[in-house]
Amino acid sequence: MLELDDERMDRRLGAIGKAYDLTVEQYRIGTDPLKDVSEDIRSSQFYRSFAEGKTDTNSAAADINEYLCPEDGMRFLDVGCCANLVNYRLDRWPSNYYGVDISPALVNAMKAFVARQGVSIGGLHVAELARLPFADGFFDIAAVIGVLEYCSLRYIRKGLLELNRVMRPGSRVIVDVPNRDHPYARDMARLEEYLERPIVLHFRSKFEDALKGLFSIDHVGDSNVMIKYFVRKVR
Repeated sequence: MLELDDERMDRRLGAIGKAYDLTVEQYRIGTDPLKDVSEDIRSSQFYRSFAEGKTDTNSAAADINEYLCPEDGMRFLDVGCCANLVNYRLDRWPSNYYGVDISPALVNAMKAFVARQGVSIGGLHVAELARLPFADGFFDIAAVIGVLEYCSLRYIRKGLLELNRVMRPGSRVIVDVPNRDHPYARDMARLEEYLERPIVLHFRSKFEDALKGLFSIDHVGDSNVMIKYFVRKVR
């Protein structure tokens, strides 16, 4: 299990943010970020599922929408928002959308989309899970998808504490971590390494220990390469 002090974790997140910035720039100039992926990775079952969009690991997945049950007046926090606003039009959910990401290029791209389309959302911020720029109890629902695999367990504990702070009592949240026992897990890790975004295959029991006292688990979806935890803030 990866353990890093705050300074080293900051450097790690900075490097991962830059890797995402590079991907944004590659798409902008028409370069495929995956064009030089080795044939060994490209031929894996995970890669084929990933390329076909069958991994079901985005914030707009049907099971996420069903659990969060967004309604008018709700504030929805999307941590690690990436390009979800464009790809899945989360602004069309009845809830008010707020996205945060560690990649300035991604956030700027989403802001440009909002300006072009005249989209109404709550806001977009360059921020990380452990330092959220919001008031206590601000959000009703949240998704933290594709984030914690980049983080040490020490950071995850801090991040979950901060997430607990900004969620209202009883609010619904979905978080995910890699399923280290899934047959695709090692191939996923290799692809992320290629993209200069190394991940940690966390032990499930350690992550569930980190949730205790902050979030109660309603149910778990562990059939895919990422384990989804459907949780509620502990009052």
